[in-house]
This record gives sequence, C-alpha cells and structure tokens, in this order.
Amino acid sequence: MAKSKNHTGHNQSYKNHRNGIKRTRRPKKMSMSGMNCKFVRNQAYAKKGMKCSPEEKEERLKAQKEAQKKMEEKKATEKAQRLKELEEMKEAEKLKAANKQAKKDAQAAAKK
Repeated sequence: MAKSKNHTGHNQSYKNHRNGIKRTRRPKKMSMSGMNCKFVRNQAYAKKGMKCSPEEKEERLKAQKEAQKKMEEKKATEKAQRLKELEEMKEAEKLKAANKQAKKDAQAAAKK
C-alpha cells in the first residue's frame, strides 16, 4: 500500500487573507515581568507618593519655588565669591611677576 499524504498548505493563505492579516495590537501597559523587581517596587511607591489633593499640590509647588529661589541665591553668592577669588589670584600673580621683574632689574643694575 502507498503512503498517504500527511499535510498540505492548499487554500490556507486564501483563508488567512479573507479577513486580512493584521498587525498585533500593542499593549497599553508595558509588562513588568522580567524587570528588576527592586525598581518596579520603587516605581510603584513613587507613583503612590505623587498622588495628592489640589491643595497639597499647590503647597508642594510653593515649597519647590522657595527651594529654587534659595538655590539660585546660593549659586549667585558662590559665583561672586569665585570671581573674587579669581581676581585676588590675578592680583597675586601680577605682584609676583612685578617682584620677579624688580629682582631681575636689581641684579642687572648690580652687575653694571
């Protein structure tokens, strides 16, 4: 007895294309499986901490603006101090150069 045919792809592509071959739907939420569990847990706590009432939100914004002001003032004072230090260093270098030149002149005068 001859072997019988086990499989055929006849008509399958026709049937597949009757309703059209569609792309898979993208998930609305990214899967957390396989992610670092420590990160996932921390992210959940952070999201929970972000939830607040409008009054609380206003309070947080006010505190944030105050902190920003303080930081800007601190930056400005640090910048002014740094400029002052640079100016002092330039003065010191000028004095050093002048002293060096004076010594050279004195040595040259002593040789003559």
